[in-house]
Amino acid sequence: MLPEWRDIAVFLDASPRGDRIGQRAAQLARRGKAHLIGIHAVPRELHPSDGYARGPAIKGMLDSRRQAEEEKAATAGRHFAQLTLDHAISSEFRVVWHGGSTDAAVLRSLHSDLIVSAHPRLEGLPAAWSGEKLLLDTGTPVLLVPDAWTGETIGNRVVIAWNRSREARRAVNDAMPFICAASQVTILIVDRVGYDDATEANPGANLFDHLTRHGARVDIADISSDRTPIAHVITDEAIRRGADLLVLGAYSRPRTQELIFGGTTRTLLSDPPIPFLISR
Repeated sequence: MLPEWRDIAVFLDASPRGDRIGQRAAQLARRGKAHLIGIHAVPRELHPSDGYARGPAIKGMLDSRRQAEEEKAATAGRHFAQLTLDHAISSEFRVVWHGGSTDAAVLRSLHSDLIVSAHPRLEGLPAAWSGEKLLLDTGTPVLLVPDAWTGETIGNRVVIAWNRSREARRAVNDAMPFICAASQVTILIVDRVGYDDATEANPGANLFDHLTRHGARVDIADISSDRTPIAHVITDEAIRRGADLLVLGAYSRPRTQELIFGGTTRTLLSDPPIPFLISR
């Protein structure tokens, strides 16, 4: 049961991929008795090729485009309604307009405890609405589910990428519904990053005690990268442990540095092998 989450939002479209991510979100909502918000995006702007229309053809083109978008939204809405009926969960379906300067405002108007999104983003979503963008514009934790993920569960075996940063702490707090319900939780420390002082003799011990008091079943993995990129070490260890969720505090060093030089967050976002929850 996920008692802390009362509203879960999922971005979807009428494609098979949209149906799959909707199914994942509905399963989480049913587990936590949460309200599920399905969001379908409709573009404000016309396709560049539409600019070639002239005179009376413009109205016909606009009508045709509008009808096509309405049909897509209606199909997505029907799929979502059937999905939530099958799972017997409270729900609502929203159609939002996107394009231009309103995109950030649209995202900031969304109030939910968790956002669920396919990774890479669905074709029916704006190019700018990546998992990273959803996180940065909403401030809400985002659960990204890779297309290649075929596991039946999410959050049964959890790995926390831990470095004592503010972002990692926030991610742990946001992931507590998963952590408390999991059959196993691993605190993964690589190269003892964040432990360059003597304030904690046993790396991960304080977090271990904190999570244990919440009833979580926790162990600690304190490992060396042997000069392998830390992102690869994290994913390899998560796979080795059979994890179905990675918890990550995004951009624990300035995002501009990661954009220029690369970093753990950007590497993980490029090709995640398992579902992961990002927060900051």
